[in-house]
Amino acid sequence: MVKRFLKERLGTIIFFVIIVIFVIWGVSKIGQAKANAISFSEDYEPPEATADLMQDGKYVSIAKTDHLELFYNETKGAIQVKDLKSGHVWKSVVDDEVFDVESLNTLWKGNVQSPISITYNDLKKRDTAPRQVYAGSECKSLVTEYIPNGVSVEYGFTTPGIYVTIEYTLEDDQLVVRVPVDKIREEYKFAVTNIEVLPYLGASAGNEDGYLFYPDGSGAITTYEKVNTRPSNVLKASYFSYTNKTVSFMNLWGQDNYERYTASLPVYGIKNGDYALFAMVSDGEENSGVEVYPSGTNRMALNHIGFALYTRNVFDARANSISTGSATNSAGVIQRVDKVLIQEDKEVRYFFLSGDDANYGGMANTYRNYLLKEGLLKQADNSEGEMPLALQLLMGVTKDGMVFDEYISMTSYAQVQEILERLNAAGVNSMELVLQAWQDGYDNDEVWGPAGKLGGKSGLKNLNKYLESNPQARVYLGVDTTFATSKTGGLREDEDVAVNGLGVQIAVSDMDGLNYYLLNPQASFERNSSLLKKLEGYGQLGVSYESTGYYVYPDYNVERANGTFTKAQTADKMREMLSATEATGRGIAVRGSNQYVYGTADYLYNLREGSYGLSISDYSVPFVQMVVSGLIPYTTEGSGNLSYDLQVQKLKWIEYGSLPVFKLTYESALNLRDTDYDSLFSSTYMDWEGIMLDTYHEFRDNLSVVYGQQMTGHDFLTDDLVRVEYANGVKVYVNYGNEPVSADGVSVPAKDYLVVGGGER
Repeated sequence: MVKRFLKERLGTIIFFVIIVIFVIWGVSKIGQAKANAISFSEDYEPPEATADLMQDGKYVSIAKTDHLELFYNETKGAIQVKDLKSGHVWKSVVDDEVFDVESLNTLWKGNVQSPISITYNDLKKRDTAPRQVYAGSECKSLVTEYIPNGVSVEYGFTTPGIYVTIEYTLEDDQLVVRVPVDKIREEYKFAVTNIEVLPYLGASAGNEDGYLFYPDGSGAITTYEKVNTRPSNVLKASYFSYTNKTVSFMNLWGQDNYERYTASLPVYGIKNGDYALFAMVSDGEENSGVEVYPSGTNRMALNHIGFALYTRNVFDARANSISTGSATNSAGVIQRVDKVLIQEDKEVRYFFLSGDDANYGGMANTYRNYLLKEGLLKQADNSEGEMPLALQLLMGVTKDGMVFDEYISMTSYAQVQEILERLNAAGVNSMELVLQAWQDGYDNDEVWGPAGKLGGKSGLKNLNKYLESNPQARVYLGVDTTFATSKTGGLREDEDVAVNGLGVQIAVSDMDGLNYYLLNPQASFERNSSLLKKLEGYGQLGVSYESTGYYVYPDYNVERANGTFTKAQTADKMREMLSATEATGRGIAVRGSNQYVYGTADYLYNLREGSYGLSISDYSVPFVQMVVSGLIPYTTEGSGNLSYDLQVQKLKWIEYGSLPVFKLTYESALNLRDTDYDSLFSSTYMDWEGIMLDTYHEFRDNLSVVYGQQMTGHDFLTDDLVRVEYANGVKVYVNYGNEPVSADGVSVPAKDYLVVGGGER
C-alpha cells in the first residue's frame, strides 16, 4: 500500500523535495548576504567646513636627510620634496609653475590641487555607480600631527563622512607614504573602496624630454614629445598588481585580456628632463594598481600618474531583471562591496633620481637593489656558468573520441633522454627544460601520475637516473596546482574551490558538463605538498609552476577550517608553497613574472615580450627583464620555431636578454591534428634540431660575455636602433631596420646586432 502510494505520487514528492532544497539554499544565501551587509549610521550630520585646500598657504621644512628635504603646507595638506643633490623640487599638487591653474574651472582646480582622491560606494543605493572625489575641492577638514621625520595628515571628506589619514616621512633617503587601515573612518552610509595617493606628484604639462613609465607587460613608456600623435581625448590606463581586478573564471581563462590590465610589478616612474621619480608599493602591494593619465586625458594637457590603493574588495554582480526602485536593470552589471576594509596598512616608497640615472634603466636598477636588500629577489651567481639552451617539450595530448578518448604520445620519457644525449653530443652543456603534459589526467589538472604511454613511472625513473650522471640539464615537471576539474582526483568541491565575495564558486562548465574550478590557496598548497611526497624518489627533477606566477585572488570560502584568504594572504601562501619546494632541494621554474616568486624561482619562462600596445604607449621596454637579469635565467614568450621571422625573434631575445627558447615535440606536429592543442604547428624536433643548434651556438659564441650580467641600461637611439648596456660595461646594439645604422661610432648592419666591449662580433 505504501509502495503504491509513493509510486503514484512520486512526481509530486520529487517536486516538493526540489522546493525544499531551493528554500534551504535560498535561506543560506540570504544569511550569507546579511553577513556581508554593511551597517551604518543614519544619524550622521556633516560638520561645518574648517579647511579649504585651494588656498595658498606656505610650505615649511619638516624633515631632512642627507639627500632629501620634506616640506609641508598646513593649509593645503600638501607636501614637496627637494632633492638636495640636484636641487630639483617635486611637488605633490599642481601650481602655476607647472600649469596655468587659473585657466581651469573650479572643479578641475580642485582636482589638480589634491594630495589624494577617494572612491566610495553608497551603501543605501547599492546599485548606483561609485563616485570619485578629490581632496582639493571635497576635503573640508584637515588635521595635522607632526611625527618623527614627517607628518600625519587626516583628510576629512565630510559630506560622505569618510576620514583618511596619510603619513608622509623621509626614511633612508626615500619618501615613504603610509595609509594605516585603523585610521580610516567611515561615519555615514558611504564605504571607501579606493584611495589614490599623490596622483599629481611630478605632474608635467611640457613637451620636454620626459615620459611616464608604467608596468604594462614587460614595461611601457608614454613620451611627452609624442603627444600630438595621439587622440586629443585619450583614456587613462589602469593596471592592477598581480591579478586583474575582476576575478572570474572566464576572465582568468581569457589570458590575453587578463594580462592586458595586470601588472607583474607594483611600480611606476616619471622622467621630467634631467630628473626622475621611481615609485613602488612596498606594503599591501597585492591590493594596489597604477593609474596612468597622459596628456589629453579628460582633455587636460597634463601628464601625471599615481597609485590606487584598494581598501575594499569590489565584486561585479549580474543584475538580471533586478528592480532598482523606479527602474529595472536587465542583464547589466552592478557592484557589490565587501563588508569590511581589507585589514592591511598600505605603504608606498618614492625614490628620486637625477643625471644619468634619471631614466627607466635607473629605475630598474633602483628596484632591483631594493628587492635584493629586502631578500625578495634571489641573488644567484650565473657569471661563471655557461649560457643554457631553453626548451619546452610537449609530452602528450588527448584526442576526443566518439566513445573513448585517445591519448597521443608526442615525446616519451625515453625520447626526452635521447634529445638530451643528442644536444650534449652537439656541445650543449647547459639546458633549462620544461616538460609539459607529462602526466595521466593532465587535461583534468592532475599534478601526479606519469603517463603510461610515455613510459610510466619506470620511464620517469630512468630519466631521473640519467640526470644523476648528467646534471647539466635542469629538467622541470610542469604542474598546475591552481586549477582543477570535477574529474580531478581527491577534489572536495565544497572545501577546495575558491569562492568570490558573493558566495559563488569561481567555476565554469563546458558543453559536456565538465566543471572547471579555481582552487583556494590552501588547497593549492596541499596539492603541492602531495606532489612533493610523490617526487621523493625522483631527486633530479624540478617542478615548473604554470599558474603560480600569474594569479593572486581573494577567497571567501568559509567551508575550510583555515578560513578565508585576502589577496595578500594568497600571495604569502604562494611564497610558502614555493619555499616548501625549495626546501627539498629541487629546482623551481615559474611561468610568469609576478614579483612574489622572485625570491625562490631558479628559472622564469614565458615572460611578456613587450607591452600590449595601448594607444597611449610609444615604446615597449624590458623593465621586468632588467630587474631579474643576471640573477634569474629567463625566457620570453617568443619561441624560435613559432616565430614568423627567426632573425627578428633572435633580435628580440637579444634586446630583452632572453635565453634562446624552442617549444618542440619529438613526434610529428601532424599528430596534433583534431586535438584541442592548437598552439603548435611546427614543432618536430628533428626538423628543428639543426636550426636550434646553430642559434644556440651563435648566442653562446657572441653573447656569453653578457650572460649572468645585470642589464643596467636600455635606450632607443632611433625607433629601429636599441642600445643595451650591462654591468660589465658591454654594450649590445640591436638594429630592427632594413638599412644599416651608425651610432656611438659603430655601424650596425640591417636586421642584425653588434656586441661592443667584449666578444665583439
